[in-house]
Amino acid sequence: MNNPPESLQSVLVFNGQDDSINLGNKLEFKIEKQITLEAWVYCQNQRRRTGIVSNVFDTAAQESGYGLLLDGKSGIFFALKTASQGIHYLSSKVDSLKLNQWHHLAGTYDGKQIKVYIDGVEKATKTASNSPINYEPENDLFIGTYKDNNETYPFQGKIAEVRIWKVARTQQEIQNNLYQRLGGNEPGLIGYWPLNEGSNNIAHDGTTNANHGTINGANWEQSQVPFTSPQSHELLVAKTITKENETTSELREAEQKTKEIEKHLLATGLEDYGFWWQEMLKAQAQKTEPDKPFRRGRIWT
Repeated sequence: MNNPPESLQSVLVFNGQDDSINLGNKLEFKIEKQITLEAWVYCQNQRRRTGIVSNVFDTAAQESGYGLLLDGKSGIFFALKTASQGIHYLSSKVDSLKLNQWHHLAGTYDGKQIKVYIDGVEKATKTASNSPINYEPENDLFIGTYKDNNETYPFQGKIAEVRIWKVARTQQEIQNNLYQRLGGNEPGLIGYWPLNEGSNNIAHDGTTNANHGTINGANWEQSQVPFTSPQSHELLVAKTITKENETTSELREAEQKTKEIEKHLLATGLEDYGFWWQEMLKAQAQKTEPDKPFRRGRIWT
């Protein structure tokens, strides 16, 4: 995967104290079994169970929901409560999340396996029971914090491109639009919050579900980010293809000139004149500018 050049865009900054986005408890968020969570984060502090996007409810006595959380060390958890098992906290392992730099995070569940990804690379997998996700007790979905009835763990840093899918995306599918903002109409996408509005206190859902969230305290900031809008991504791809085509065309032209010279040598019987002669003519064929004309002259002293 080639990272695109960074661009200056609006992102939302969370202070690690009381900032959050409340998306509510909507029917679309109660995905039965197959699910993918994604987000871009710029983490400035690690604290166990800090919420990035989560409706997890875990008081030990009661457990429900799903979420991407920090693990308090140097990685993340993909948390998931199935109906027949206790809540899973699958860790991406140590040194998988660096502070003060952008990372793409993802967690998936296909009904049988839970997986967690950092920057499009699978970091851990775990077998789970073939059962639906449990949502009792119910909880609101939050961005930028973990919150249940007696605990709150707020996130400190920047968050962008929060996505929820009702399908378990493969590693290749995650990588395909890792560095690209979405259009909002992708198959299986049920919630999409780019968090790039730049003003006001509404986090708009880019899907037709229109589950917009209320921003509580978080502030807008212009930040260099490693992902592009769909338009700029297409422009970047177009420029890359054009450059590759230009390079290919130049190589083909040089090869054609070389073939013509070799054909001329064979026709005139000069092929035996020496290896150096062929090499000289090949070099001339690949020149982009003609040689300067030679002029005779005299030097008087």
